[in-house]
Amino acid sequence: MKTRYLIFYFTVGFLKPLPTLAGMFSVNYDNIKNVLESRSTRLEAQRLEVDASKIREGSLTRSFLPKLEFQASQETFKKGTYAQKTQPSYGLEASVNLYNGGKDQIESDIRELNTQKKSFQYMRVTAEELLAARVLLSEILYTQEKITLLDSVIKINSQNSNSALKRIRSGVATESDKMEFEIKAVNLKQELELAKLQFKIQIDELKVLLNLDTTDQIQLPKELAHEHDFENKLKHTHDDHDVLAKESELQAEMGSLVSKSAKRTWWPKLDAVAGLNQFNEREEADYPDSEQRKESYVGLRISLSIPDGFESHKESEAQAKESIAYRKLAEFQRKQAHSHVENEVAELNLLHNQVHDAEENINRAEKYYKLTQSEYARGVKNSPDMLSAAEKIFEVRNKRLEILKDFNLKQAHVLSKINK
Repeated sequence: MKTRYLIFYFTVGFLKPLPTLAGMFSVNYDNIKNVLESRSTRLEAQRLEVDASKIREGSLTRSFLPKLEFQASQETFKKGTYAQKTQPSYGLEASVNLYNGGKDQIESDIRELNTQKKSFQYMRVTAEELLAARVLLSEILYTQEKITLLDSVIKINSQNSNSALKRIRSGVATESDKMEFEIKAVNLKQELELAKLQFKIQIDELKVLLNLDTTDQIQLPKELAHEHDFENKLKHTHDDHDVLAKESELQAEMGSLVSKSAKRTWWPKLDAVAGLNQFNEREEADYPDSEQRKESYVGLRISLSIPDGFESHKESEAQAKESIAYRKLAEFQRKQAHSHVENEVAELNLLHNQVHDAEENINRAEKYYKLTQSEYARGVKNSPDMLSAAEKIFEVRNKRLEILKDFNLKQAHVLSKINK
């Protein structure tokens, strides 16, 4: 019996799914592009679209492959006053495209342009996803540092509250002195809880963007920093931020080719054809002998659809207009991208200088706090003065974090525009 139970428990334990081991992924500004390109579901979908477009290429060669059509039937029929009969019917026709007004070559060119367009779309989507990932990373690092900052300010407020308690015991201050710090403690606690919730939400959003499992862990940089040599990183040429314009230009070229193809609907189509048919008596009632109902042929077939020509003429005009529209859009996008990059680089320089100004302000705020703390201990300053001095430390430190976040956000925008 014991052996049976052991086998039972071993089997149940073996069949029970093993817990999924959480992965650890290091994510920072240097490697986030590689992580995104290797894991992003959206980018994988875009790569499949590029592959699908490549498969469609080579239509010109395929257009000259023989076309075979085969049909067969077994019918039971009654023709007039004749007796009911059951007879087979079959036919085979082979045709080869000799000339199609040049539309086959145009279609081949359109498909190749479409592959190029899909490749540029992949680059654009990569830039969009990378921008979103870098923005999220900057927001996460800001929130992470804000949590640390709030923790330190809570400790400072607690120390000030203890100092107020000593002053109350010594008769230098009243109970209201301590209540100021208690009210501040509640406010800081609420702000800290909100920041922690925001941090969790941002981490979850980043996991979705990078296609990570909810159980996976993300290893982040310890601080929100900025690069001093950022200008070297942002060096680029006009071609680097030409993705959007190039996509519109390719669409313009495709529209022009579609317009050209539509015009050629007026041109005749020429095919070489050969066929063999076996009709039954329902189709060929005058020939009771099956050998007399056989048909074979070979020759050239020329065809032209006049009604389609009128409609295609209108489509050709419409496509030509759309092609011009896309060319104008490409010209606008090229100028706009160039202007945006220049202005954002100028903003980065400004933010870089502001970071160092903010660091100097932190030194001033800390010095001011120590002086106020000393005066508070001597009874020269009161609790509102201490609260104000402590708030200045939080404000200037948080201001520096906000400038650093804005710097990284602006840099992310520039990098996305120059395809880096």
